Amino acid sequence: MEGRLPIEKTPKGLHFWPGDFHLDPKRGVDRAVVSHGHADHAIPSNREVWCTPATAAIMHARYGSKLKSVIHPIELEQPFQINGIQLSFHSAGHMLGSAQTLIEHNGIRYCYTGDFKTTHDPSCEPFKAVRCDVLITETTFADPEYDHPSDSDELDRLEAWAGYTWVVGAYSLGKSQRITRLLTERFPNRKVMVHPEPAVFHRIYEDYGMGLGEWEHYDHHAFKRTNDLILIVPPKVLSSFHGRPGIVTMFATGWKRPYIRATHHMQISDHADWGELLRLVESSGATTIMAVHGSGTELQNHLQKAKPHINVIL
Repeated sequence: MEGRLPIEKTPKGLHFWPGDFHLDPKRGVDRAVVSHGHADHAIPSNREVWCTPATAAIMHARYGSKLKSVIHPIELEQPFQINGIQLSFHSAGHMLGSAQTLIEHNGIRYCYTGDFKTTHDPSCEPFKAVRCDVLITETTFADPEYDHPSDSDELDRLEAWAGYTWVVGAYSLGKSQRITRLLTERFPNRKVMVHPEPAVFHRIYEDYGMGLGEWEHYDHHAFKRTNDLILIVPPKVLSSFHGRPGIVTMFATGWKRPYIRATHHMQISDHADWGELLRLVESSGATTIMAVHGSGTELQNHLQKAKPHINVIL
């Protein structure tokens, strides 16, 4: 594309100026389109918010009375307008309710991915590819170093700690629910307990039809009496279990150099790896790429050689 793009990076976040709305703003704005419920994308101080119903439920649960926004819940695939600009949400596969935003303006299709992954995840809606002219994509793991292993391979590795109690650290929203579904399905004979923080979001997932398997709320006394069980906790709690006899601590993350101490690291990511990102570029048909939420330098260098007709904006 030639000329100025109608979407710009600003201190408040991505601004689509023809409609005067922001995408996942970092500071409070009048009109915000929110891709999903993680706190670095869904803040409580916007005046009006457009998001999926599941994201709205997550925001209400997270913020309670601190949520100052008027929320407009919009179903996936349902067109809507903001200041005369047509938009629609399409599943991003990142977590429950996560959505890509398709913006159509003057015959040009702009797709903002938010956080996304294309791999199978039964705990949320599957990713849906969207054809567009301009792709605004996250680049969290936009590096050839990142080639995420399959979930089944990672679960196979856990067999090395049969007979131990496993305490798994995972982010309370998104990762904990995915890990719960994976572990209850793969290890049906192990009792799974869940810390109160992620359990709040477990209930929302189940309310929206995402079965997570058989799990129960964490009970300290039952935990001490039971061997060979699984406890899922927030990362900040994991260190309190590290080094205890009979317990193996694990941290679930996509990062190759995790910052949380644990006996074992489960490389399970809710962000696209390098291969997924390249396949997204191909399937989108976009000729302009804007990199957000991470460094896009590797992607820019790769596409300059492999697909020189594609312009990458950092």
